[in-house]
Amino acid sequence: MANIVLVGGAWLGAWAWRAVTPRLREAGHQVHPVTLTGFGDRAHLGTPATNLSDHVQDVIAAIEAEELTDVVLVGHSYAGAVVTVVADRIPERLAKVIYVAGVTPEHGKRLFDLAEGVEEIMQAMADAEGDGWRIPFIGDEILDAYYGEHELTGEHLTWLRRHAEGVPIATHREVIELASPDSSPVPRVFLHCTGDGPAHELPCYGRDWVRAEIQTGHWPMATKPVELAALLDRLVVA
Repeated sequence: MANIVLVGGAWLGAWAWRAVTPRLREAGHQVHPVTLTGFGDRAHLGTPATNLSDHVQDVIAAIEAEELTDVVLVGHSYAGAVVTVVADRIPERLAKVIYVAGVTPEHGKRLFDLAEGVEEIMQAMADAEGDGWRIPFIGDEILDAYYGEHELTGEHLTWLRRHAEGVPIATHREVIELASPDSSPVPRVFLHCTGDGPAHELPCYGRDWVRAEIQTGHWPMATKPVELAALLDRLVVA
């Protein structure tokens, strides 16, 4: 049995783990899905100032409020940055960090620094549909390209669009500061979603981390929840 804290990526909240959480609990784990400020049922709390540090504090507060120790912290996509900083801040509370197609940020850099030209695109999206500070959910023209490779069906997309909330753009502009930038204070696992492309092109490649793989796209909690839950069940004790 493990204490598992689930953190969804951009636009997502605790709701995104709806099909995964009960299966992990059936396997005997204590499971705590977290909603970050500005997302899900906490969408009303997001502001132009909401940043990565706020999301880090969301997770730390959830762990401390539940008095959790030996936590397996799972971060999906954008939340890879969140769990990286959480592990740097409270390593004594954690047993393992699992990145589900998660970003792996670098000390002294912003998330926008990971890909050239993305900041301009995201700001234009925020200006057009997010009051200048919220990155709206991916537009239809981009999502349509994910149908095959990422296995998203029309039902999946309807579900995602119905619940997705804009991402405060300040989260991607904050410089990430790590006390232990050259080491992993907690064991790491990277779960590669095959729809994201070849594993050797991922940021974690070559790092001294355990690596696993799931045959699906970037949102496995939607497309392969049963398989994802089973894989997480194995990884928490691996």
